[in-house]
Amino acid sequence: MATTATTAAAESVGAADVFVLRRVSGQRFVHFGGLGRGEGWAGIVEVSIGDEVPLSEALRTGRPVKLDHGGRELVFGPYYARAAAVVPVLPDIVVVFGASEHAITADEETLQAAANTVAGEIEPAGPAKQLADELEVLEAVRAALSVPQSTVEDAMVALAAVAAEALSCELGIVYLADGDRVGVAERGWRRPAPDGELAAALRTTFDAQEFPQCVQDARSAPPPGALAGDPGIRSYYLLALTGAANGVLFVAHTDAAPRGFTLLCRRLGLRVAEIASAILGVAVTREWTAAESARLQSAFSALEG
Repeated sequence: MATTATTAAAESVGAADVFVLRRVSGQRFVHFGGLGRGEGWAGIVEVSIGDEVPLSEALRTGRPVKLDHGGRELVFGPYYARAAAVVPVLPDIVVVFGASEHAITADEETLQAAANTVAGEIEPAGPAKQLADELEVLEAVRAALSVPQSTVEDAMVALAAVAAEALSCELGIVYLADGDRVGVAERGWRRPAPDGELAAALRTTFDAQEFPQCVQDARSAPPPGALAGDPGIRSYYLLALTGAANGVLFVAHTDAAPRGFTLLCRRLGLRVAEIASAILGVAVTREWTAAESARLQSAFSALEG
């Protein structure tokens, strides 16, 4: 939990979010505590400095790196903000101050003093935070298991909604190779294309079988097919559906609330995709059973006739 000193340090530089990343090996850093979103994401963000230009520059130069995007853009890992300051506390800690509504104008001396204070105050997330994360996974599984299976299409839409809600996404899509079908859940963001175009886009991903794919910046690596035509998609996650329900689960963060995917999000996605595969597998099998029964009855009727 953030201390009074941490809050004061954040206020001194005009930051709403604070992240403290500590080196755990080589270029690998783990976020272990902070303020605002940095507190909620404690213990579930991990980055490699080789992939994070501002963090790498701050460590290389030993000086703060200030960013001002003018709008909410990717800062590091899954974190999006309008402005940020990346401050090294050498040799093994980096503090990131973020602001969503305004620029960070504090000078280097003020930023360094604030970072030094935060680095000395923040402690790793405790057992309560870990249990809360585990409960979040459990609740997502329960939600998936409660999905109605009256038809395959209904189950697809409901599971797309469960996945999107569990990962705090605004758009969820389930694609089934069986019948080239899609189910779409809109949670504050409209589908970017008709069903046929969405199916074609995710069929390409399904054929490639390169799962899972987690992209934190869709502008540098756009989603497949028609999905790439939506500039409001900011980050996305592609997961495999397996078994009788071969297909793809797609979830995305958008301009409605730009952010990326934490380690917890990725674990949640994998678990929801696993449960969705089982549920849709049963629904697809029931659908096949009903169709096969009708076909056989028709064939027997024809013979008797």
